[in-house]
Amino acid sequence: PHDSVSQFHPDGTAVSPDATGTGPGETGGYIVGGLDWPQGTVSDPDGNIWVANCEGNSVTYLPEGDPYGAVEPADLGLRKPLDIAFDLDGNVYVTGTESDNVAFLAPDGTPRREPLTGSFRRPMGIAANSDGEMWVSNSRLIDLPCPTKEVVNEGDPSVAFIDGDQNVTEFFGGGLFIPWGIAVDGNDNVWVANFGQKRLSGFCGVDASAACPSGAGRGTPLAEDGYPFDGLVRSTGVAIDTAGNVWLTNNWKETPFPTNPGGYQVVVYVGLAGPVQPPAPVERPVKPTPPA
Repeated sequence: PHDSVSQFHPDGTAVSPDATGTGPGETGGYIVGGLDWPQGTVSDPDGNIWVANCEGNSVTYLPEGDPYGAVEPADLGLRKPLDIAFDLDGNVYVTGTESDNVAFLAPDGTPRREPLTGSFRRPMGIAANSDGEMWVSNSRLIDLPCPTKEVVNEGDPSVAFIDGDQNVTEFFGGGLFIPWGIAVDGNDNVWVANFGQKRLSGFCGVDASAACPSGAGRGTPLAEDGYPFDGLVRSTGVAIDTAGNVWLTNNWKETPFPTNPGGYQVVVYVGLAGPVQPPAPVERPVKPTPPA
């Protein structure tokens, strides 16, 4: 029914109920907080879980991962939200794919201002750098099927940079073609998974960084045409590991069958990026407690 989230122990065993369970997930998972075609599902530094509701034009907030306390902040000004990221103060940024904007929320989900606009065209992924500034992938083409879609080409793809004062700058090139997922490495450089043309894109994230070509500034492509590889098909997700490997998901076939569009592989570019040091895990309750 496209209206739930599921929870698992670190070893993969389920915490949330299955289809025969009881509680807030009687038909499977947790059906709470206005969940409606959920997409991006992320944890903030305090262990609160945030979910982007693509069809609901909202987000769902689970304090400390507790589904029994789930809330749905209202009036965010988004249509088809997809992805979520956080700055160093716990503020929340959410991409609105159909509304061509990015919401800026307080840690409790209250809007801090009207959504950012002007430099976003079908924005998809969003990721924070080490200073809590944001990078956004502008697909310029994708409309999400939650549940229907209308594909409209809105110009050249780009990445957008949001600084700490919510000023936005767009950058182009680097082999971008329907950019989707986005990640920041340990050198603050930016990596983008492209849904088309079989390539990874990379951008310098900091002016005069030793990890960038000589003289390069923020937004300069690390390679003019990106990093092509014939083993890629249509990639959506990208992540950097602790060895600096760049991982991409081959999410769709290039010529999909109508009933089975999914791709089969993940692809790794070995040692291409700066290693990422994840934060130390924080011990938290593993099973939510139902209200009395």
